[in-house]
Amino acid sequence: MRLALRLDEIHAAGAEVAAVSVNEPERQAGMFERWKLDGIRMVSDPGGEGILQPLGLFDPEERGGIALPGMIILAPDGTEIYRYQGRDFADRTNDDDLFETLAGLDLPAVDPAPWVPEAEVPEGLRGFFPTDWFMPYFRGNFFGAAAIGGRLEDPKARAIAKEHRLMSDATTTAWQELQARSS
Repeated sequence: MRLALRLDEIHAAGAEVAAVSVNEPERQAGMFERWKLDGIRMVSDPGGEGILQPLGLFDPEERGGIALPGMIILAPDGTEIYRYQGRDFADRTNDDDLFETLAGLDLPAVDPAPWVPEAEVPEGLRGFFPTDWFMPYFRGNFFGAAAIGGRLEDPKARAIAKEHRLMSDATTTAWQELQARSS
């Protein structure tokens, strides 16, 4: 969500955003239809074999295999110059390092063509994770992390709980701004 708010800045820095998941193309199309994240290329990598596993962004233990959150910047020659890799499905980063790295590349701006799903959305897929669940989900994450973080004595564990609380707060703020823009 947070990157969706900054797509103009990302494109001005000469980059595009690709969201890679293990979802089938039909599910990716459904996510695109539901979330209206124009400007983000949604890439289907079922089983993670084509992209996620080679990049080390795949957790085979979680729900039969899912993508780990990550952000990677590739230079025009394909060299990896930035990587953030989440510890689990809920681990997200702040984006400041990403933008500092993009600015340092000094690339010309891009104007990518809008992404078009490669599959139709079957009627049965229209009901997954409704957008009206988004705020309660991340608010629950926020308050759960706050409650658990307040009980922890280990400083490292408390820091992880705080990081999760801040991520949840930043995500809900981004969601609210995206909703306001689309109104």
